[in-house]
Amino acid sequence: MYELIVNDVCKSFGKKAALNNVSLKVKKGAIFGLTGPNGAGKSTLTSILATLSLPNEGTVKISGVDVVSNVKEVRKKVGVTFQQTTVFSTGTAWENILIAGKMYGMSTSKIMERGEHLLKEFDLFQVSNDLVGTYSGGMKRKLDIAISLLYKPEVLLLDEPTAGLDPESRTTLWKIVTKISQDEGTTIFVTTHYLEELNDLATEIALINHGKILDIGTPKELINKLAADQIEIHYRKLHLSNVQKIEEYISDLKEVVRYELKPTTLTIMTSQGQQILSKLLRYLIQSNVEIEFSELKQATLNDVYLANFNEKGVEQ
Repeated sequence: MYELIVNDVCKSFGKKAALNNVSLKVKKGAIFGLTGPNGAGKSTLTSILATLSLPNEGTVKISGVDVVSNVKEVRKKVGVTFQQTTVFSTGTAWENILIAGKMYGMSTSKIMERGEHLLKEFDLFQVSNDLVGTYSGGMKRKLDIAISLLYKPEVLLLDEPTAGLDPESRTTLWKIVTKISQDEGTTIFVTTHYLEELNDLATEIALINHGKILDIGTPKELINKLAADQIEIHYRKLHLSNVQKIEEYISDLKEVVRYELKPTTLTIMTSQGQQILSKLLRYLIQSNVEIEFSELKQATLNDVYLANFNEKGVEQ
């Protein structure tokens, strides 16, 4: 079942097209990442999903409800954390939670019960009566997200939730959010520049630039499309009798994109680095090649980002 469906959405500001026929689907309970450079259209799409902006063309449905014709119903299903914090620094965490809960129409008892649960989940309970102005950036971000989850939304929209946080704070925050998603079945839609942090989290990732979706896939699928794993095998000088056999063997490996065979070094580009390295080492040893050492440099999501945005042009 798809919790979120975006179909051919276009959005312009004057003559500038912010979104150009954007389409994507997010399954219920998934963690879906949207990444791209500044000005790519990430925040514009998030605003439409949050019913704060309307598309010029196309349709958007959340839990089967249209975001244009049923705004009030959609807002009951969606929690949002924007790039800039929305918590009141002059109040405590509890005061922020109580204000938000009343805005959501929750009873005081429900606010207290749910608030206590979330403050404990986000490791803020011990400081819940301290002024938010004394919190670190990471603690404020935790409170932001906790408040977005207060009324148990079906979909949580996170717009650059870890921007400006140190690596430890980002890791901690994602562990908490992932646990809550798993425990409560919350669908999470996140925009981020930190593509690597989605590697072990995201069900799927969409790449967007100049308002267009460039590609969508699992982290593994996006990495494999690069065919950017690099293998280097160093050995004692090959006998001429081995060169042709090795070249024939490599040519039969469909996962190999290109290779360079030298007297003492074999270099290969592939999408299946670990698998191909194991095959090659076995074959070379069986062929009496004296291996000195081997090295595998595996592609990462950062390589995916650089390949798609540096080469295709980053919008300033």
